[in-house]
Order: sequence, then structure tokens, then C-alpha cells
Amino acid sequence: MTGMSGRLAKALSDVREFADGEYIVRDGALGEEMFVIQSGGVRISKRMDGKVVDLGDLGRGQFFGEMSLLESLPRDADARAIGPTKLLVLGPGALLLRIRQDPSFALEMLHQLSARTRRLNDRLAVALEGSSLEVE
Repeated sequence: MTGMSGRLAKALSDVREFADGEYIVRDGALGEEMFVIQSGGVRISKRMDGKVVDLGDLGRGQFFGEMSLLESLPRDADARAIGPTKLLVLGPGALLLRIRQDPSFALEMLHQLSARTRRLNDRLAVALEGSSLEVE
């Protein structure tokens, strides 16, 4: 990044490191930042009916935490580091600057969100198969 907007985006974003198994975010916590995985991995999980259910593992180049950032709602799941993990942390201002500087970043986010939605739709269809529930 160069120039004034590059320095501003760098000031608005941060890189944080986490040890294996360390919580990055907790379900229900407030947060106004999203994370892009620079190295390592992240396991997303949620406690349901007294059990921890793994929702997925993410790797380099993938992101999480965008729902709390975009909707200003509490976190919807836990996120823990898989191995030593380095994350780029983006708050609202840094995300907007990143998108302005690199529109392909927004396109990549949309691509990943679309793929997540497709996987969730497939899982929902399997879960509802044979059920009498109707989904509109």
C-alpha cells in the first residue's frame, strides 16, 4: 500500500497472532471487526444442545467475522486457531478502504460467501430430506 489512503488503511487494520487452540472470538460476544487468515487456520464451532458442533475449518485467504462487522450483531459462533495463526483484522473503516483500493477483494468476498451459502443449502437439504417440514 502506498500513499495517504494506504497508510490510513494500514492504521485502521491490524495483524494479530494466535496460538493453537486459542479463542479468537466467542459466540455471543460483541465485535465490529472481521478477520482474513494470513497463515494457519481457524475452526468455527457452535455449542448446541450441550455439544460443540464444528461448522467448518478455514485456511489461508479465507475470512470470518463479517456478519458481526456488517450487521452490528453479536458473534454467531466461536472461532479458534488451528496451529499458530496470523490474522489480518479489519474494522469497518479498513474494510471500506480495502474495497475501494482493491475491488477484487469485494468480488472474492462475494465468491466465498456464495460458496458458503451453497454448502449450507446442501446441508439443509440433506437434514430436511424425508422431513415433513416445509421451508419457504
